[in-house]
Amino acid sequence: MLHEFITSALIIDDSESETTNLIDYLEEKDIWVKHYTPKLLDIFTKNKKPFNNRKLIFLDLYLENKSSLEDNISKIRGYFKNILGNEFGTYGIVLWTKHIEEFDEFKKRIYKTANKYSSPLFVIPLEKNGYLNKGSFEGILEDLEDKLLKDVSSSFFVEWNKAVKKGSDNTITTLYNLFESNEKKDKNLEAILYLLALNFTGIPINSTSSYNVQKDLVKSLMDTLQFEISNSYKEIINLFKVAKKLEFNEVVTEKNKIFSKLNSLLLLDFQNLSQDSPIPGNIYEISDQTSPLYIKEITYKKKTEDLDTHTTFKDLKKRRVCIEITPPCDFALNKKQSLSRIVGGIQMDYDKDILKGNNSPFKTDNYYTFLYPINVNGFTEPQMIVFDFYRFQTVNEKELKDNSKYKIIIKAKDKLFADVLQKFSSHTARLGIAALYP
Repeated sequence: MLHEFITSALIIDDSESETTNLIDYLEEKDIWVKHYTPKLLDIFTKNKKPFNNRKLIFLDLYLENKSSLEDNISKIRGYFKNILGNEFGTYGIVLWTKHIEEFDEFKKRIYKTANKYSSPLFVIPLEKNGYLNKGSFEGILEDLEDKLLKDVSSSFFVEWNKAVKKGSDNTITTLYNLFESNEKKDKNLEAILYLLALNFTGIPINSTSSYNVQKDLVKSLMDTLQFEISNSYKEIINLFKVAKKLEFNEVVTEKNKIFSKLNSLLLLDFQNLSQDSPIPGNIYEISDQTSPLYIKEITYKKKTEDLDTHTTFKDLKKRRVCIEITPPCDFALNKKQSLSRIVGGIQMDYDKDILKGNNSPFKTDNYYTFLYPINVNGFTEPQMIVFDFYRFQTVNEKELKDNSKYKIIIKAKDKLFADVLQKFSSHTARLGIAALYP
C-alpha cells in the first residue's frame, strides 16, 4: 500500500547522523528525500517559503532537547503553518522519536490545525532506536504499513489517493489514444475537449462568451475518471467490518453541523457561478420585494403569518431565493428565447420542527422540503431551503443578470437539480377529477 503512495519524503530532525541511513534506504526505494534541521526550517519560516507536497514526513518530536514536550509540539505546529499551509496536499506523519510514550499527546495536538495547515491523513509512532541499533532501516516501510492497516479509515484514503492518481493518468491516456498520430492529436484534441465541455452542460455555442467552459470540461471527464478510479482501487479488508464503528453517535447539534457540510458538498456548487449566464440550476437571492417570487407570508397553524414579524420565524436568519428550472433540453437547443423558468423559495436557519413538525407550514405538496441541513457561507447555523411550486414565474434573462434584483449565490448540482425538476413536474402534472358523490 505505502510503496505506491510514498513518492517523496521529508525528514525533520536535528541529527544528521541519525538520518543518513534512512535517506539512503528510501532513495534505494526510488523515494525522493529531503532532510531539514530546525535551523534550516527557521530560515524557510522567515522567508515564508512553503514546501511542495511530500507524501511522508519523518518527524523528530524533540527538535530542541532542552525544551518541554508542549514547547516542541508548539514549535512543530508553527513550522507546519509556514512550510505546509493549507495547500500542501495529502501526507502522513511518522513520529520518529525515542519518546514513544508521548505520542498520544502529540497526535491530539497536531490535529488542532485551526485551519492554518493541512491535517495529516495519519500519524504513526515509530521507535527509531531499534533501527539505529541494528544500523539499518531495512523493513521500515513494511513496519509502517502494518501499523497503518490498523487504522482502516486512513488506509482507505491512502488507497483512494493512489487510485485517483492512477485514474487521472489512465483518463489522459484514453483521450490521447483517440488519435492515430501525434500530428492528429495536436490538430484535433482541443476541439474534442471543447465539444466535451459543451456537451456536459448543453450550453449553446453562441452563449459561451460569458460562461466558463473550461470548468465544464473538468466536470465532463468525471464519469470516465470515476470509472478508472473504481478499477484502480484496492479494497481495504477490514473497512466497514466492525459494527460499533459504523454508528455515528453524536449530539443533534454536532450531527446537524457535519451533515450540513456533507450535504453542501454533495448537492451544491458555490464556486462555478456566473451572474451573466442564466443556466438551469442557478439559485439566486431575490432582492426585489415586489417580485411575485418573494415570499412574505406563509400559512401557519391555519393562519396567514408574516415571516419577518411572527414570533416563530422573526429570529431565524433568512433570505428569499429562487431556482432556475428551465429544462436542460430547452437550454441546450436554444429554445429559452431569453426567458427563464423560475421557482421561488426561502432559505432559513434549519429548524426540524418548523420544517417537518405537526404544525409545519411546509407540509402541503407544493413545497420542496428536501434540501436540509446545508452549510452556506455567511450563515453560522445550518440552513434549509424550501421551494414553493406555486411561486412559478417566467423571468427575462436581463432581469436575472441584474444583481440588484437577483444575485446568484449557489448552483444546484445535477442530482439536486434533477430532483427539484422531477418533483416540480409531478406537481404541475396532477390532473385531479371532478365527480358527483352520493
